[in-house]
Amino acid sequence: MSYAVVSVHSPKPDHRAAVIDSMSRYSRVAREQPGLMWTGIVDDDTGRLVGIAVWDSLDSAVAARPALMAEVGDDPFTDWDEHPIDSLRGPVL
Repeated sequence: MSYAVVSVHSPKPDHRAAVIDSMSRYSRVAREQPGLMWTGIVDDDTGRLVGIAVWDSLDSAVAARPALMAEVGDDPFTDWDEHPIDSLRGPVL
């Protein structure tokens, strides 16, 4: 069963480009990992940005996490985002 990782960001206006850059770097590294099916960024027209990564399994998502966090884990989202990141993870039904 495929597995999704969804992150909803609410960037402060002056940090929007930095959040998009971080999300783009995450997607670039995700595309290099085994088991990735799809990744992208959705702009929902309210100012929020939604990052989505769909993996072929939970195991693939877990295995990719160290590489992904090496790329974006130190990014200062608490400074860049208005609200904490809303993260959703689970099987795709």
